[in-house]
Order: sequence, then structure tokens, then C-alpha cells
Amino acid sequence: MFLSLLLGAAPNDGSGAASAQSLEAPPVADESPTAWSCTADTLRSGKECVFEAELTPAEPNKDQAASNIRTIQDMARTLCAESSKSSSTEGKPDRNLATTCEKKYAAAAERCGLEGTSPIVDAKGRFAPAARACYRAISGVLQETQMAASVGKTAVPAPKSPPSRGSASL
Repeated sequence: MFLSLLLGAAPNDGSGAASAQSLEAPPVADESPTAWSCTADTLRSGKECVFEAELTPAEPNKDQAASNIRTIQDMARTLCAESSKSSSTEGKPDRNLATTCEKKYAAAAERCGLEGTSPIVDAKGRFAPAARACYRAISGVLQETQMAASVGKTAVPAPKSPPSRGSASL
């Protein structure tokens, strides 16, 4: 009886065309951005991400290239300060480490112009697919800084060496 109800409920308009949601319909990809997009937050946290910004490529433009580099450089102070914090310093950044990070970050940011062919990030803050090299370079600087902050503050000091025999004072 259940089977007859199920079969009787199926549409039988004779069209034979599969609806968009039926199992016989060809697959349709969902092109909308995901929560895995590469953003300043994924850069900060070091999480894996996907470059899926929605951008339209354009002709190379010097103003766009300069704007891209400025956008990335504007993030430097905040990201380097966060990366240079250690749990042993009560959340305060190591100023020397942050300064070193900012210098390395600025050098890495020079790769971020994308030749002015598109913005580095879209309106939602997602990095462009063409920004992979830039993103990885900056990520490397931040990870190196985080490592130095965590290792530098928790490292055990080297033992003091005994005085040499020939330099004993009387």
C-alpha cells in the first residue's frame, strides 16, 4: 500500500524532463564563497584557506598596484604586533621583534601589487587568487615572528661557561 501511495504521488505530466533538483539532473556547482576564504583573519591565525575572491581582471594600472601594496602595508603594524606576543609577556608585544617583523613584512609586501591587474582583496576582504605569492610571503613573515616570540621567551638560557685557566685573577 505504501508503495502505491509513493508511486501515485510522483508527478506524471508526461514531459519526461528532469527537474533541477531531481537525481537525473546534471550536477550544478555552488560558486558562492565559503567560510574557508583567505582573509586577514586566516593570515593572522595561520589557518588553511582558499583563494576565492570575486574580482574582475582589468588592464594593468599603476594606481591599482600602489593601492594593493598600501592595503597590505596597512595591516603590517597590527599583524606584526599580534605575532610578536608571547604568553610569558602577559600579552604585550616584543617591540624589537615587532619592528623586525614590520621590516620583513614591508619587503614581502612589495610582491603584492599584482601588476595592477586586480585589487588584492575583494569588497568582503577575501584575497584574490592572484595574491597567492603575496599571501604566502606575508604568512611566512608572521609565522617566523610567532615562532621567535614563543621560542625566544621560553628558551632556557645557556649555561655560563667556567672561566678559562689562563685568565685567573689573583
